[in-house]
Amino acid sequence: MRADEAADAVARLGRALAGAEARRDAVGAAIAARAAVVAEAKGRLAQRDAVDACLRDLQQDAHQRSLASFETLLTALVQEVLPGEKPVSLELATERGLPALDIGLMRPDGGREDVLEDNGGAMTNVVGMALRLIAVVKAGVGRFLALDEADCWIAPDRVPAFYRVLEDGAARLGVQCLAISHHDLGAVAAGMAVSRVAGRPATGVAIDGPAAACAAAWAPDQPGFRFVRLVDVQGFADATLPLGPGVNALIGPNNTGKSTVIRALRAVFYGEARDGLVRAGATAARIEIGVAGGRTLRFVRQPRRSPVNLWSLHEPDGSLAVERGARLETGGRDVPDWVDRLFGIRRVEDLDLHVAHQKFPVFLLGEKPAKRSAVLSIGREAGIVRDMQAIQRERVIDDQRTVREGEREITRLREVALGFADLDGIALAIDSLRRQAGALAQADDRLRRIEARAAGLGRLSAEHRAAGLRDAAFAGLPDPEAAAALGRTLAEDRHRVALGERLLAASRDRRAAEARAAILAALPSREPVPAGYEAAALLAATGGRCPACGAPAAAAHLLDGHRASPGEAA
Repeated sequence: MRADEAADAVARLGRALAGAEARRDAVGAAIAARAAVVAEAKGRLAQRDAVDACLRDLQQDAHQRSLASFETLLTALVQEVLPGEKPVSLELATERGLPALDIGLMRPDGGREDVLEDNGGAMTNVVGMALRLIAVVKAGVGRFLALDEADCWIAPDRVPAFYRVLEDGAARLGVQCLAISHHDLGAVAAGMAVSRVAGRPATGVAIDGPAAACAAAWAPDQPGFRFVRLVDVQGFADATLPLGPGVNALIGPNNTGKSTVIRALRAVFYGEARDGLVRAGATAARIEIGVAGGRTLRFVRQPRRSPVNLWSLHEPDGSLAVERGARLETGGRDVPDWVDRLFGIRRVEDLDLHVAHQKFPVFLLGEKPAKRSAVLSIGREAGIVRDMQAIQRERVIDDQRTVREGEREITRLREVALGFADLDGIALAIDSLRRQAGALAQADDRLRRIEARAAGLGRLSAEHRAAGLRDAAFAGLPDPEAAAALGRTLAEDRHRVALGERLLAASRDRRAAEARAAILAALPSREPVPAGYEAAALLAATGGRCPACGAPAAAAHLLDGHRASPGEAA
């Protein structure tokens, strides 16, 4: 292998080694980074029990404070409606590691009574109404409360106190209320907006209410619902229930459709709509709710069409409202986010706070103790603690996954790193090869210089031999003066040779001329005629020309010395 080839091979090995070292360093850095992440996750997991205990303590403390405020408010409300009744007692316990709330009444002897099981409907409804009112306020969302007829059932002599407490609480807490009742509330409270249903579902139920008074009670941008309009909704062909800012009541005989308003509200805000909501013979049911700014929230249930439910918000002129470039119109089975965001009526902690359910009229009291405690989680402080617990649970899951996946990744990376264990030995070998390649390059350079010098010596030797031959050739030559004399002699000899050659030529020419002259002198003055000579035969032999001068001649004149003309010869 030549030195340059060896150097290229070593350079390629060096580049490959550098790449392998870079990968080894990257793998090492990845192992260190992943190990640090795993160590942090293990550290957090090691503190898991302490963090969980701290959050439970915070939750317990928040629940205890909520418990005290609930207990005080409930006792005050109950005794306002039902004077002389026992104080409400709330007891927080733990079931299967979860908080559990027991709602009862405290007897004078220190014993406790269950509100739902050990008391009448009046106590149950008052406590349920009070719990719902407090929960709506603590939730910090839409301040609207709709109570169905069963929620408002109470002895006739307690009706004024019940609605007085409801009115006072709504006014103090800024909650708009709608109560469905079979009581005649005309003389209960002058400030309450009371509407009545009339007619039968078969022929169309109408609503008679103080529409003008309700409309006049609102400021244009004041939050709250101005009216509920039902078009082809069960027994209602087209009826409007006016609503004021405080407590509103809808009264009338049983089975006239009062609870249809509750079902309509649950359809709009909870998405609980069925085809049975549509009036017999109609193609769709439409619910319209007047809101702040003259807008109208509209819900349409349209069986056998897509979408089956359609929510939309309309401006006072009837056009669709637009928010951030998007039209507020959404179809589907789930309540749109913008309805929840704009009006804040939704389930909180999986509890129906705002709109009572006709079939489950007793709020919270009929639930299991573990679900009852959800009401204590309503509110800012409890919500923050609950969010912290959810974050902690998610973090624990993430940390467990991080440790599990991280340790697998570290194991894999370490196996990869084993493939780079011989890099140091390879580096030493490449260094040795690099030195050998350098020595080979130096030797090759010396060899090239030697070869160049040898070639130069060969040229010098050849030139020396040629010079020796020239010296030998010039050794027998005369000196310059003799050579010059010799040159002059040679030049003179060449001149003499040339003169001699000219003399010889002249001598030859002279002798030839003398020979011709001798021949001519011996000729007769006239040509003799040879015996038996015939001119015609002679001319035939010469081709019609004179044998002496070669000119054309005629046979008659050949011997007379007459030269025939070209015409005569012819």
